[in-house]
Amino acid sequence: MHEKALPRITVTMGYPAGIGPELVIKTLSQQRFRHLCRIMIVGDLRILQKAAKIYSTSVNWNTIKNVKQAEYKPAEPDLIDLQNVPVGDFRWGEIVPSLGKASGEYLEVAWKAATEGKTDGIVSGVLNKEALNKGGYTCRDELELISRITQSRESFTVGVTGNLWTIPVTTHIPFREIHEKITKDRVLNHIKVMDELMRRYGFSQPRIGVAALNVHGGEDRLFGGEEAEAISPAILDARRIGIDASGPFPADTIFVRALREEFDCIVGMYHDQINIARKLIAGIKSVTLFMGLPVPCGTPAHGTALDIAGRGTADSSGMETAIEAVSKLARFKQ
Repeated sequence: MHEKALPRITVTMGYPAGIGPELVIKTLSQQRFRHLCRIMIVGDLRILQKAAKIYSTSVNWNTIKNVKQAEYKPAEPDLIDLQNVPVGDFRWGEIVPSLGKASGEYLEVAWKAATEGKTDGIVSGVLNKEALNKGGYTCRDELELISRITQSRESFTVGVTGNLWTIPVTTHIPFREIHEKITKDRVLNHIKVMDELMRRYGFSQPRIGVAALNVHGGEDRLFGGEEAEAISPAILDARRIGIDASGPFPADTIFVRALREEFDCIVGMYHDQINIARKLIAGIKSVTLFMGLPVPCGTPAHGTALDIAGRGTADSSGMETAIEAVSKLARFKQ
């Protein structure tokens, strides 16, 4: 693909005192990304220089004030240098409100570029939700914040673990509220969303397995009625419109079946039902995608790893996989 045809991917630095800056430095050292996409970074040059020093390397940055000045030269990555980290507050591995505010500002700059059509995809550096909130960005998670910034009402979260895709019907809500959100319409909508997204990504006929909510799949209402009242009817409706959906399967067996390659996708009912299993399968190589936004967005499916930040031991596999996935989705959108 010609260099100018490669998708423009904006990567934010993430929480400054976490492993985000290290992931940026390690990823930029991978030559293969020069043939995959054109990368622009949003962050703070001083912190990135600290991260580069940890790895005894240096980066020749093209520091710019806004995305209009981006040149996308492979050997000299563009950096929108906000210089927004109070140096006196910076300490690796600590939660500091001013640093949480800085990480939110990176997202605002990146998504302004997206809404203006100046980037084709965004990879969010890992964030710390506690620091974000203490820094003034009141939100439950990144998706809520991004949706607010972009005024997106139909956004959703998808997991990519190797060749297995996952989506939870409910995300960051109290456990006691989950069953109230398991309706036929919500389950069906999540099945349809995944079928459409995966076809766009290149799957000709995604095989979608749908998880039960209750233990043993409800045992014919013995342990709950959500399977009979909402999940099974949604699966039947999906099949009527040509979607290869099946289930509901008990949560303690559905991932076993997926590892046997029976499914390309799992629609789960709640956050941990999906994420415990996929993180055990792929570890840090698992990626979270935020969709239903102006452009596709991805982030590593791990946290800021404050316990190892600044030590030079961070693994950039998750960040690299996120860039690969977002680049591919951006190309299909073009």
